[in-house]
Parts: sequence; structure tokens; C-alpha cells
Amino acid sequence: MKRIFVVDSDALGIVQRLREIDKSYYLVFDVDVKKFCLYAKVGDNFDHCLTFPYEVIDERMIDLTLKTRVQNSDALFEEIEQENERLNRRIVSTTINAFKESLYES
Repeated sequence: MKRIFVVDSDALGIVQRLREIDKSYYLVFDVDVKKFCLYAKVGDNFDHCLTFPYEVIDERMIDLTLKTRVQNSDALFEEIEQENERLNRRIVSTTINAFKESLYES
């Protein structure tokens, strides 16, 4: 059984701002994994939306929540694709440079 508790408020007003984004949002702390999570109440169920990679409640939670909303998924997928292309170019470049260096050493 999950051990979580709902975070009703915080000093920075982050919980309130999350609810302003979507009234169904609830910030919880999962004791087992020691992480903050975002849940949405849909009917009688609470659906897990997001696990925050941060150890404290702060502005980054708002930014990540807005960035990962379904309404922003097209832009997020495009950003991921661009980052993957950039990483692939860097891997190819590094591999080619390593190959050239090995040729010169021979």
C-alpha cells in the first residue's frame, strides 16, 4: 500500500498555483520513494500525473507541470526530437573524430 500524504499548502504558494493550473491537481508526498508527485482527481479516482525530480517544493514544479501538460505535448515532443537529433550529431562527430585519431596514431 502506498504511503502518501496530500500537501495542502506551502510557504511559496506552489500548491495553490498548481491548483490554478487545474482544479483537479493535488500535490502529494510519496513517503516510500521520498518524492513529490502530482495527482489529478478524476471522478472518485486519483490519477498519477507526474513525479517531480526535485527534493523541495519550488517554482520548478510549476514550470514542469506547465511543460508536460497534454495541451503542450506537441511542443514537448518537438523539443525532445530536436534534443535527440543534437545528441545524435554529437555522437557521430565524436565517433568520426575518434576514428580519425586512431588512423593518425597507426
